[in-house]
Amino acid sequence: MDFLKPEPKWALDELRAITMVAGAARNGLGQPQRAVLGALQRSLLGTESDVDTLAPIDTEDLISIGMDGAQARQLIRLMVVVSVAEGAPSEEQVRLMSTFASALCVEEPAVRVVGHLAKGRVMRFKFAFARHAHIRIYMRNTRKLHGGILQAMRAVLRFRGVLPEDAALAARFHAFGDFSEETLGYHFYRHCRDADLPFSGEKGGFPMGALYHDFTHVLAGYDTSPEGEMKAAAFQAGFTTDPDDFFTVLFALIIHTAGINLTPFEMPVLLGRIGQGQLAMEVLHALERGAATKVDLGCGWNFWEDVNVPIDAVRERLGISPLQPEIV
Repeated sequence: MDFLKPEPKWALDELRAITMVAGAARNGLGQPQRAVLGALQRSLLGTESDVDTLAPIDTEDLISIGMDGAQARQLIRLMVVVSVAEGAPSEEQVRLMSTFASALCVEEPAVRVVGHLAKGRVMRFKFAFARHAHIRIYMRNTRKLHGGILQAMRAVLRFRGVLPEDAALAARFHAFGDFSEETLGYHFYRHCRDADLPFSGEKGGFPMGALYHDFTHVLAGYDTSPEGEMKAAAFQAGFTTDPDDFFTVLFALIIHTAGINLTPFEMPVLLGRIGQGQLAMEVLHALERGAATKVDLGCGWNFWEDVNVPIDAVRERLGISPLQPEIV
């Protein structure tokens, strides 16, 4: 997923359009929406406008600025982000996003998917979301790494606690604890132990095809708190080359700031979480770091080849930039 900074000549018009969507929230322009708008101005748009004084923009004026297709699609996606900053979007927000998307000739399925939430159709939303979610990538990788669909299904059933553990597979991950402390494998081992995460092969452990998500946490430097999950998802969306890459970060936003659980597990709910502190800036920074990564970790990277390599060397080869101290 790209992180595209617009040309200065149309940045203000983009902000006007996003602010229109933000202001149409169910409770109006609140702190979560303001936090997202502020982060967009500082990290992406390069503007310094008072959002309370911005004039709305009509579709003709937005079309006239002449942005290309990729920039237009990113604009619609940013509208979706601000629409779920504090719960489900309003019907007016969905109407505005649909109107802008149509005018800009953008086909962004996320608008239609979150539209179900605006109408209170939660189950329909979940089914529609699943069609685009990164779970498809997890299953594709799991089939490959486990050696076929049957073994992949066994891994999924083991994850759900239905089947007994695969002791041999789990032992491969336990062995990471004996690696040198500077290696990626040791850092992964500590990440799982410190967060009380079962290893692949153990009951409740992720199938191997989904492990690149946890390796993302380790390589990018994000913990497993709700805030850390939002940043890791943004980073993952950034490096993902799948056409539905945006749904990776949207998954975390829907859970952790819109308050709608898309997992089978209990999740801490805090509406408007993205409005806390510098979190909105940190999420955008994570997306930018992920977009600059040289490799799609979910497609074309074999973690087994790097687990005994110093983590800093792996980061350098993959193009993973350091966390900015002022953002952390």
